[in-house]
Amino acid sequence: MLYHLVYNYKMIPVLVALIAAIMTQGCAKHSSENIDKSALRFYGNPTDNGDDFMHEKAPDSFFADGLNCSQFQNMGAALNYRTDKPINLNTANIKASAKNDPILAQGLLLSPGDLVEVIIEDGEGFNGRYIVDNAGYVKLPIIGVIEAGGATTNTLETKIELALIRAEIFQPDSAGVTIYVLNWSSIEVAVAGAVFEPGTVLINKKPIGIQNAEHLEAFGDYSTTRLLSEAIRAASGIRPDAKLDQIILIRKGWQVQIDMTGMLSGNLVSDYPLVAGDRVIVPSTGCFQAHLVRPSQITPKGFRVFMSNLIDSAGDNSSAAIGRFSTSLPYGTRLLQAAVSANCVGGKEWTNAPRRVVLSSKNPITGETQVIERSVEQLMTMPNKARINPYLMPNDAVACYDSDITNYRDIAKTLTDIIIPFKLL
Repeated sequence: MLYHLVYNYKMIPVLVALIAAIMTQGCAKHSSENIDKSALRFYGNPTDNGDDFMHEKAPDSFFADGLNCSQFQNMGAALNYRTDKPINLNTANIKASAKNDPILAQGLLLSPGDLVEVIIEDGEGFNGRYIVDNAGYVKLPIIGVIEAGGATTNTLETKIELALIRAEIFQPDSAGVTIYVLNWSSIEVAVAGAVFEPGTVLINKKPIGIQNAEHLEAFGDYSTTRLLSEAIRAASGIRPDAKLDQIILIRKGWQVQIDMTGMLSGNLVSDYPLVAGDRVIVPSTGCFQAHLVRPSQITPKGFRVFMSNLIDSAGDNSSAAIGRFSTSLPYGTRLLQAAVSANCVGGKEWTNAPRRVVLSSKNPITGETQVIERSVEQLMTMPNKARINPYLMPNDAVACYDSDITNYRDIAKTLTDIIIPFKLL
């Protein structure tokens, strides 16, 4: 008995040191106080003043203040019309056509991979279906290769007629060529600027066997995915800072500026058909525009978010309640909805209301990783304040931390588990 008392007496300093270490670990959240967790200059904040930078140049790492974002706050906002007054649509809302646009005036241009039907009267040896090769040429019997990429069907008809006449196969008055496009192929287009994933994108990719026999036998083809909007969406959509009324399309030295706000507001939009080698540039306003943060034809439908809500380590995703629907969120989701999806909200009010939610997000303009922290009580009581409840962006990380009450409860439980074995001695 005396041995046990002496042994327990010697263990007192050990227990004191252990309690001090546990208490210190219980307050570990204060070790990150030197990290800026404010909502100032946070990209997901609609009240942000914006970032000043130069296009065609990597942005500086520091923020610039004083950028006026008020003129962009309603960019892409849905329009409302009154039925008791006449609607006067301005002349600016007119779709571009071949009569008023230099690029559309060129017509539909052929690209490598396109399937065309060549029909020549009394030209049985030349008639047939041809595919424009990777170099942009079609190869006909006898007359050889003819450049087709970047040309319209009318231009290609003229080239083939001249080749037949020069080869003395047809007389000038009898060389009649007709060309039909049977299938528009997938093409590569360069997309740069205020999109989530700039780079070269492949559009109009069709699954094998999607076309039926009637479609293949018909002359002509129409593609719904070889368009400007599809190229932007293939680059993961526009960012909230995009200048949607001044998207630039460059083709063979020609450049046009396109207003695509109608994709979100309901106005008419000229969705340009694209050709291989086109370049699309989406300028940035430097300002966060809340009206652009919703699913549309040129914005993401949804995105992936990394979430963590664990008190103790879990053995698998199922027991941790981390599944497909908790990490795939619709575009336009705010921090409160993400916290609910991660099971951070709800339960016992006394212990769960003081819980904290930490959001780590990368500013797409500057490339800086920003971290903010909010309490569950803040999010639930002030969800309409943008600085409290910011928007989430693709690949953000959300983590939940327990309240102090839960931490101290676990500390007490740990101490109990340590002291009981000594009492048994």
